[in-house]
Amino acid sequence: MGPLAFRFQLERELAATGLSHTVVRPGFMYGGPATTSMAGQWFAAAEAGSPVLYGDTDKRWNWVHVDDLADAYVRILDNPAAVDGETFVIADEQRLKALDVQRSAVRAAGYRGEIALAAAQDGGILAVAADQDELVTSAKARRLLGWTPRHLAITDAIDTHHRAWKAAQPAG
Repeated sequence: MGPLAFRFQLERELAATGLSHTVVRPGFMYGGPATTSMAGQWFAAAEAGSPVLYGDTDKRWNWVHVDDLADAYVRILDNPAAVDGETFVIADEQRLKALDVQRSAVRAAGYRGEIALAAAQDGGILAVAADQDELVTSAKARRLLGWTPRHLAITDAIDTHHRAWKAAQPAG
């Protein structure tokens, strides 16, 4: 069982209560200040001169811009009864390799060296949890919510994302 399997148990427990609910499972988020995102961590590591990719160099992830995720939430809240009990995956349909995205992120942050490689366990529980392909489809969200991402790939505007992250950093 994976380190995040508890989420599925919690979702089953919620469904068993009979309470109205809708579950949203976002892809890897980016955009805005990115203070807690993987991209933000990569920007910070690049600026510190020590970017590391933890785990499998071939893993691929789907991403979602925070504005696109917010749009999905608004669509759910516009008619919650229509999606009661539903689970939605909200992500773009890109299947980008994490290492390729990290390369783009560290270059945007001005880092020109190599990205170090380390075991997933060296990066902690989140690195272990993310050390696999995280490939999903948002077909259900498109069908039931009319949702379509407006931002097509994190790498399309990585310099903009870096500037937004940088602007959100505390002065000092």
